[in-house]
Amino acid sequence: MSRQRGNYDALGRWVQMGDTPVARMVRIVGHDEGNCYTAKSIAFNAAGEVEIISNETFTVVNLAEPSDSNGYVEPDTDAVALALDGKWVVFIRQASAVIFPARVISSQGSGAYTVREQVATGAGTFTDATGAADLTAYNLAELSLGPGAAVENDTIVLVMTITDNGSPPTTRYIFDHPIYAKYLD
Repeated sequence: MSRQRGNYDALGRWVQMGDTPVARMVRIVGHDEGNCYTAKSIAFNAAGEVEIISNETFTVVNLAEPSDSNGYVEPDTDAVALALDGKWVVFIRQASAVIFPARVISSQGSGAYTVREQVATGAGTFTDATGAADLTAYNLAELSLGPGAAVENDTIVLVMTITDNGSPPTTRYIFDHPIYAKYLD
């Protein structure tokens, strides 16, 4: 049994119920200053894809970051903005962890490695990501079990980004490769 899909723009229909809009879908198009961004209104088209519906720009305030921040929301980020006290506000939190494949370039010793982000090009094959830079990543297995510099160059590992508790926080890179594994016959 098949069923016809309903409206793709249910949020848009909810927003239009009152005389004064209380919410709108927006696309961030630039950073102004602090936690303020320039945005444009968006909506779903008949095909269910998001498109900009007006060239009018307005300012949205991101409540997920402090007002004196350098801004971390990337352009082309979509969000729902709410009208509060005469301002449009969004809540876009920075990702707490991002994982990406990386190729080990070389060992720096003491569990630190130079790695470069990769993209999959086929079944089991990888190439450098566009614009990828060399990063320092730490192998948790070595930090826990002692020095070794045992991960071979060209090994593909999954690297996770984390932030430390500095002020401002610094992004750190870690991976967990079991270098001291023992195998039984």
